[in-house]
Amino acid sequence: MKVVMINMMEEGSARTRQKYVRRTYGLLMVLLLMVVIWVLVIWSMSTQSYQQQNIQPWLHKWSQKMQLGFTLPDVQFTYGEYDYSLKQRPYDFAEFIFRKSAHLFVYAVLAVLVYGGLKYRRIRSMTCIVAALALVLIIASIDEYIQQFSPNRTSSIRDVGVDVLGGCCGIAIYAGLRFLSRKISKRGHSSIHNK
Repeated sequence: MKVVMINMMEEGSARTRQKYVRRTYGLLMVLLLMVVIWVLVIWSMSTQSYQQQNIQPWLHKWSQKMQLGFTLPDVQFTYGEYDYSLKQRPYDFAEFIFRKSAHLFVYAVLAVLVYGGLKYRRIRSMTCIVAALALVLIIASIDEYIQQFSPNRTSSIRDVGVDVLGGCCGIAIYAGLRFLSRKISKRGHSSIHNK
């Protein structure tokens, strides 16, 4: 009787283990697919010409409708060989900020997908960070290489730096939110047990 019970328990735990392995494998495949799709989205944007991505016509229409009645501050900086001035060329300035913000965002998402997937596998944090940022660096470098063949686009090593910064920010935000979530969860559990 005891042998039958032990065998039934072992079979139950083996089925549970198989379900866990299948679920983990399925989730990892979904994450891998999401990473591949996201990389393809990034690279498809790289092949677009400057005119296809230019938001200045939209900014002109929007500003005419808004009829802004204030003077812009004199914010200026140089990026690469180009000078940007909010007061003198506000549309160039706004488009530059939009483009660099887009770089930060798309590479933050890429880094989070890789980092989160590796963390799910319970891999050490430092290994996850290095792997995510290495992939960001590789994809960003290929992205800049592709851009040099698109009309009126330039490739820049500075943009690779912006992309890696985006990856760092994405991982920091993701890790910070996970930390806060765990802290709130623990606080909730401890208050239930204290009652």
